[in-house]
Amino acid sequence: MAPAALPGHYDELRGVGVPAAGSDGGAAGMRPADDAPLTPAWAEFFGHLGADGFSDLDRRTLSLRRQVRDNGITYNVYADGHGPQRPWAVDLFPLIVTAQSWGRIEAGVLQRTRLLEGIMADVYGPQRLLSSGLLPSALVQGHPGYLRPMHGVVPVGGTHLHIAAFDLSRDEQGDWWVVSQRTQAPSGLGYLLENRLLVSRLFPEAFGQMPVQHLAATYRALLDSLRQRTPAGQDARIVLLTPGPYNETYFEHAYLARYLGLTLVEGSDLTVRGEHLYLKTLHGLQPVHGILKRLDDEFLDPLELRSDSRLGVPGLLQVIRAGNVLVANAPGSAFLESTALLGFLPALSRELLGEELALPSLPTWWCGEDAARQAVLPRLAQSVIRPTWPGVGAQGEMPVLCHTLAGAELEAWSQRIDQEGDAYTVQAYQPLSQTPTWRTMANRRHIAPRSVMLRVFAVSDGPGAWRVLPGGLARIATGTHEITSMQRGGSSADVWALTDGAVDTTTLLPAAQAAPAVAHRSRQVTSRSAENLFWLGRYTERAENTIRLARLALQSLNGEDQSSQPLLAWLGALARSQGLVAPGVPGGAQGRRVFERSLIAGLADTTRATSVGYNLRGIKAAAGAVRDRLSQEQWNLIVRAEADFFQQCPNGSHGGDYSAPESLRVLEVLSGHMAAMTGAQTDRMMRDDGWRLLSIGRHIERLGFLADALARGFDSGAVADEGGFEAIVALFDSTITFRAQYQLRHDVPALVDLLVLDPDNPRSLAWVAHTLRGRVRKLHGNADGGVPGPLGDAVAADAEVLDPTEFSLEALCAHDAAGRYAALAAMLSRCAADAWRLSDQLGARYFTHSGDQRQSLGS
Repeated sequence: MAPAALPGHYDELRGVGVPAAGSDGGAAGMRPADDAPLTPAWAEFFGHLGADGFSDLDRRTLSLRRQVRDNGITYNVYADGHGPQRPWAVDLFPLIVTAQSWGRIEAGVLQRTRLLEGIMADVYGPQRLLSSGLLPSALVQGHPGYLRPMHGVVPVGGTHLHIAAFDLSRDEQGDWWVVSQRTQAPSGLGYLLENRLLVSRLFPEAFGQMPVQHLAATYRALLDSLRQRTPAGQDARIVLLTPGPYNETYFEHAYLARYLGLTLVEGSDLTVRGEHLYLKTLHGLQPVHGILKRLDDEFLDPLELRSDSRLGVPGLLQVIRAGNVLVANAPGSAFLESTALLGFLPALSRELLGEELALPSLPTWWCGEDAARQAVLPRLAQSVIRPTWPGVGAQGEMPVLCHTLAGAELEAWSQRIDQEGDAYTVQAYQPLSQTPTWRTMANRRHIAPRSVMLRVFAVSDGPGAWRVLPGGLARIATGTHEITSMQRGGSSADVWALTDGAVDTTTLLPAAQAAPAVAHRSRQVTSRSAENLFWLGRYTERAENTIRLARLALQSLNGEDQSSQPLLAWLGALARSQGLVAPGVPGGAQGRRVFERSLIAGLADTTRATSVGYNLRGIKAAAGAVRDRLSQEQWNLIVRAEADFFQQCPNGSHGGDYSAPESLRVLEVLSGHMAAMTGAQTDRMMRDDGWRLLSIGRHIERLGFLADALARGFDSGAVADEGGFEAIVALFDSTITFRAQYQLRHDVPALVDLLVLDPDNPRSLAWVAHTLRGRVRKLHGNADGGVPGPLGDAVAADAEVLDPTEFSLEALCAHDAAGRYAALAAMLSRCAADAWRLSDQLGARYFTHSGDQRQSLGS
């Protein structure tokens, strides 16, 4: 049997309240929980565990953790010293809410959403609530979230709030109370989807047999509602605005954008022209009609709000005022999130709706009112202190549980509230209900009760209408704590809202019969995404090049050719040019061991922009910025390759271990990861302009690197040395082909023929240049619509990269009396210069838009 909930808490497993210590336990619905049976819903849930029963829960727990890791579900913790990302925490068991209980929640949440919408309409309109004193002006106009530039603005579609979230707790009798509400950019809509997928797969029998309400219909309603209210209707382009990869819930932003079919954008992807909003794409500026924002209001527009914000869009508020873009939610709702507002909602409900609140708030006192402050100070020890304004006090946004404070601390808080009453709000303390979780204690797995808070979402469903998402996000506290913050180490749980009726099987997938009528729409690539894909390609190729060069150097330094002076001179010069060793380090010919130690020590040195480790971090950063465009397997591979390298690299975890064999083993494993990465880029990505830029980035790096490596091979004399000759062929990854075609020939014509002129060798300069020209021409043609004339001539000039096949084998192999290959050297220098010139041109044209403006302005 699972232990009962703690005294004073409601036991979700048994459906009864546990009497508080010292009480007689006579309250209705309360009984000693140890004597109570499981609720019918929980009994049915456990009845579907199968023949292995509870003994199978450990396997399911491991499977759950593996799915979280494989799906790359993360929640960024700013205060985490071990890195900005950690795996999303989700419990094995769902929180089960009966149909009767859910009905009360649904009715109360819908009523509260209507009330909050009415408050928004009045505060940014006639302000009758402020003039009548039903809502203190200090709580609204004194709140930093009240936006004066939005006063008098009627949002597009007439609705301010499209998404609202409410945090609920259950008291000892099992009744639900509202603890807080979120309206700016409520988080959780993406995470709860992932929780549903994870948990329903682990308990398919229970999920299939129990009447658990599905979620897709609500998301479809939200999307349809946003489209209908935008100026463009069903043809509207709606984007999801994110602060970027370093936001704590960025995974959710990318996941939600992919699920809803929206373009994930950052503020830099958007621009304002003539009171209209546009998306910067490779095809020019495309109009944007709606924004689902996951950005706090104060960062939206640096021209009118926070001037130091680099996350928003300059001029966005003017576009909203002009009625040319729908923003969900409309800016200016942050004051609704103040806990102090909860104390005024009962009277506001009677005024605006003519109704009593169906779902009550916890008793709340704003200490800015003398009467409320004097009334609550005597009962402070049984209360919770919360900031009225965001970021006030040493505790920031975190609540202070007064029953955990010592006498001196409580007295200090009492004095602070007495002196700065308006900055603090006091709320009655209510122990949270406790739900069953699967835990380990003393090496034994068992069911343990943990405190839980339920976040429920209401979303727009047409003009003046909302619907409640049938489920939610449950946040579970750690240990016996009462704070369920994910930033403080809490976990989450899926929420199964049961129904007495039929389960809705709506899906976001289009109906089969509608498929023929769907018009093909080209996938727009934002300039920011394009730049990150371009650099993803470049970092991938750089990593491959440096790994291959480092492996070749270590093998040569410890092989039978370690006495070859030309080989060591070539490796030293190339390693320095590629930044694998510092400029002042002697080459292998002068100090073989010093060179080797320096090379190994720098492999994982992320402070040097040319190290293997730095390139891996670059791959991860670029990929993280375009996660919505990468498959989950591709992202997992990138994360695993980086983690394995830094864990195993001698300079990473073993400190002073400079073992060449160990380093070679680590590089060999990483080479396997890189082969899988490049394979995924080649075979598992849509051939759109974003992919073309990724491929162009890779080929620019390849052309520059190989041309430089071959030029240095001739300059150092390595081509005239047997060991050097073999090493150059190996660096071009062409050893097998060379031996098959030329057997044991070690002459320059054979080398030039395969590595420079061969049109079928993917690492020959001719093949790379030809592929690069084709990719660039296709990219330009898409962007400009294949326009002929002067524009077409300019496109062709941009795509021009030297074609090595313009030179004959005889011309390239001609040399003077001193053994210098002047034509070949000039051609190699031109190839490298063309690669870097092309990179600059692409950046100016597609990323910064600072080159000649050839794209048209959409309308």
